[in-house]
Amino acid sequence: MFVSADFLIIQYGVHDEIANFFVDREPPENNLYWNNKLMYLRPEPGYLFIPVIVDTLNRIGIDRKILLGNDYITLLEQIGHIAALEETKQITRQEAINQCINLTKNRCINKYFYDALVKYMQGDTNNFIQEMVLPFNALHRGDIFLFSVSILDFDDAVAKKIIAYWFTIIASFLMLDDAQDIEIDKKNNDENSFLQSGLDKTGVERIKNFLGQLLITLKTFNKPLARTLDNQFVKISEQPHIQKYLNN
Repeated sequence: MFVSADFLIIQYGVHDEIANFFVDREPPENNLYWNNKLMYLRPEPGYLFIPVIVDTLNRIGIDRKILLGNDYITLLEQIGHIAALEETKQITRQEAINQCINLTKNRCINKYFYDALVKYMQGDTNNFIQEMVLPFNALHRGDIFLFSVSILDFDDAVAKKIIAYWFTIIASFLMLDDAQDIEIDKKNNDENSFLQSGLDKTGVERIKNFLGQLLITLKTFNKPLARTLDNQFVKISEQPHIQKYLNN
């Protein structure tokens, strides 16, 4: 499916300049994240989150020209390649983190954010990011992309807002993906937030409450995105493989 600029603008609330930038962009060469992809964007969480995150950073106050500039976009794509190497088990998680640190340690601007991010990614619990973690580990499988933010200029208050919004967006996208893949992930023993909930009565209620909170937060900064994701969750909840758990 082709992802159009109008789709991003209307359904996901993305600014038109950002939407057009990513729709028109060519997949980077020699990058495993876009390996054999003919288009930069695909109707999948791992690709849609890129324009949405960039739009959100712009909403927070970061200059759009900087976000669409070569430095930031190239770094984002480099991290995508590293993430794909980890996902395909060509490198370990620690190696992926080390590579991201090497890419950013001499370019980071906000020391408060960067120090907390490095500590968080290395398992240290004494940082402000750890205080904002999501209730299911499976929803943190894209956290490595946070290193891209480290080269941007913002104050400490904005740093906390970035983490809060980032976690909200990625959690929403990943939960949609997880809902679709419950049976596949169960079979393959892959990370899945629904499976981590236990999918018993308590777990299903926990999922419902968490989704409700995500949508409430999304509405505070991007109502079209919240509305679109809400509709998608409703459609997925009507599918048989989800209904059997909701009716337990």
